Amino acid sequence: MSTRPHRRVSFEFDCIDADYVDASGPELLSGFRAGQTKPFALLRVVTTPARFDRFAGATPEPGDWFHLELRPKGHGLPAWHAQLEGNGYSMHARGVLMFARLLNTPGEAPPHPLRPQALGAAVAPRLVLPEPLATACAALPPPATPAEVSAILKDLPQATSIRVRDVGQANFISLCDDGGSAILHFDVGFPISFNRHTFPSRFVVDRAEKLPIVLSHWDWDHLHGALLLPHLLGCRWIVPDQRLGPGAARLAHMLDQRGNLVVRPANARIRFPFGELVRSGGRPSDLNDSGLTILATLTSGRSALLTGDADYTHLKHANAKQVDHLVATHHGARFNAGAPLVPKPNSGQGQLVISCGYRNVYGHPHPDGLSKHARSG
Repeated sequence: MSTRPHRRVSFEFDCIDADYVDASGPELLSGFRAGQTKPFALLRVVTTPARFDRFAGATPEPGDWFHLELRPKGHGLPAWHAQLEGNGYSMHARGVLMFARLLNTPGEAPPHPLRPQALGAAVAPRLVLPEPLATACAALPPPATPAEVSAILKDLPQATSIRVRDVGQANFISLCDDGGSAILHFDVGFPISFNRHTFPSRFVVDRAEKLPIVLSHWDWDHLHGALLLPHLLGCRWIVPDQRLGPGAARLAHMLDQRGNLVVRPANARIRFPFGELVRSGGRPSDLNDSGLTILATLTSGRSALLTGDADYTHLKHANAKQVDHLVATHHGARFNAGAPLVPKPNSGQGQLVISCGYRNVYGHPHPDGLSKHARSG
């Protein structure tokens, strides 16, 4: 959240109630359905990496599982808890994280060694992730073939424009035809409760649409719209094959039950009439850098690059070094790529769009990100 030496970091966890998991046992997956919301929550913990490491004995990495104990008051780490409601993660309450302990996934080696924990010793640690929960969150079906994914996209009309919708601190992009109607969505994000204040007072979308959706990666600010706009569950979703938290697995299961979940094969380059869909080349455990990206060519001949949250270092499009329109990676946040790796405009009229919300809790866009884009032109 800053570049200072003792910077605070926002750790966000996709959660499910541990007591519910224990009570459900092998039947846990039956609760991953549209009408079941109570056990699911998001948790945001704001602290320094060093303090979390001392508190929990490990620093969270993408894909890690933790057992967490939250209380309304007490001594611990400041936390914000958002319970899943019928309209998504729309409200939250402040509390205190009293205990945190890394869990080992059944059958896998620990991701990193644990040290003795200084706080929360009165709570019995759950050292191993319950097998039913591990199974429920491995809910993605086998990847489709490249031909199956291409079949969904091959009959789309040519895109005339790209519409980066104002949804505040989230990502919701539509490729549109010459009449301005959406033909494909790239992400359908709405802000979660922590950034709900950034959402505009008015949002218009055709609720009768049944167009394909490409999900860049399984982060809530890129898919939360599916819980607020139920018609999106009736669309075909092309998604990356990534590890899921319980709330994301619930959505994947809901889509799969409708026959609308299409898992993109990991290493295929999917071409469609006006563009290509590829997977970024980052570590598979990193949702941002292993997500899907689109490079599209509009009817004008101008190109548009949609990156999700993938760092420019990991882009795999052959023609992405120079584009006409660029949607900035990760809402204008800091990124690792140096300025020379930022795509450059094809002419002096290149356009950069940043999808972020006014006064969002992360401080996006970051001055360092803006500076690198500016140096790239």
